[in-house]
Amino acid sequence: MKTGLQRLFATALALVLVLSTVPEIPAQAASDVVPGKVVLASISSPGYHQITIKWKRASNATHYLIYYKKEGAKKWTKLAAVKSNVLSYRHVNSTQFPIVIGQKYVYTVRAYNSKSKRHGDYDRKGLPIINYPDPVTLKSAVWNADRTAVTVSWNKTRGGDYYKIYRKSTSAPKWKAIAYVPSSSLSYVDTKAVSTEKNIYTVRVYNSKLKVHGLNKSGGITAREYQDAATQAVANALAKTATAKKTKQIILVVDHNLSFWEKDAQGYWNRKLSAYCGYGSNGMSTDRHEGDRTTPIGSFPILHGFGIADNPGSTMQYRKITNNSYWSGEYSTYNQWVESARPVDGEHLIAYYQYKYAMAIGFNRNPTVYKKGSAFFLHCKSYDHWSTAGCVSVEESVMKRLLTMSRNGVYMIIVRNQGEIGNY
Repeated sequence: MKTGLQRLFATALALVLVLSTVPEIPAQAASDVVPGKVVLASISSPGYHQITIKWKRASNATHYLIYYKKEGAKKWTKLAAVKSNVLSYRHVNSTQFPIVIGQKYVYTVRAYNSKSKRHGDYDRKGLPIINYPDPVTLKSAVWNADRTAVTVSWNKTRGGDYYKIYRKSTSAPKWKAIAYVPSSSLSYVDTKAVSTEKNIYTVRVYNSKLKVHGLNKSGGITAREYQDAATQAVANALAKTATAKKTKQIILVVDHNLSFWEKDAQGYWNRKLSAYCGYGSNGMSTDRHEGDRTTPIGSFPILHGFGIADNPGSTMQYRKITNNSYWSGEYSTYNQWVESARPVDGEHLIAYYQYKYAMAIGFNRNPTVYKKGSAFFLHCKSYDHWSTAGCVSVEESVMKRLLTMSRNGVYMIIVRNQGEIGNY
């Protein structure tokens, strides 16, 4: 009789004999490795005489082979081979591999394994594309001084021998071709612009031999008002300020001149209003304190509009003054608007006829320093004088216009001379 140990040994021996008879599965030969089919991802034309194709990674690929052909052609032309870590290729026009403007091409990609020397399957339809001349980059559209013509200008663009100028206006909202100029010209004077309306322009390059237009990727450029050299110098100075990066509207005070500026869709600063203004009876200061009757120099946000009168039509926040409205000079609420049934030390706003229309200037805020100064406003001038205790004053008609033109987010820059604008 076999013991338990003997039976266990016999079973193990039988299992070894069985396993030894199972045939070994051979590893796939290197010559049998076939790359997977390439899935094409996208195709685009980043510029004149350039096509970019992208694809997804394929299995067992050591390289990718890029092909192209004219639409309708039977034979593919091999453009290049790239390593498997590259998943895009930019085809640039050359003598050997040309890209003809206006011609439709088809691109595809095939995976390749250099060890097995085998190709994968590929997308036989490919991705089609047409390479157009470059879009035109517009520079400006400006009315002349007497508003009888608009000069449109643009940067030089490749791919054509003419530029085609288009215009649309408020009453004619669809693009209309108004002129052709040769590619040597980079501007056009439109003498038929609608002087009472908004005029918008765009330009496309045109290849007359191939009868192909460049793409229009611009929404157009709106004709802006003419500004003389001195005004344009101020606009250029404003554009470079830190304030110009925060807002699209700036109220600028340079000594006794107040002007309102607005940035258009093209990034140009345009003056919309200019008027005389008054300020502190002791001038302007970069280090002002309560009671010194100076106007602070710097860049400040406009907090909101307010007034004894009703909102004249401003879209910015507007607060109506009541009998309980104060601008506080007390420590706990210093330099803040307070509604209180009891008297508050500071300014009782309804008592000042100059506040019929006004704006609160964000001086001495965040943080607020006690006794540095409070209640700084842009307001209507006094009946018999221009000077103030530190505020900026303008005619009532100008104050109303400023309120109706301003939006939330408008800033104010106050300086002694034009050379100081760039500091803010």
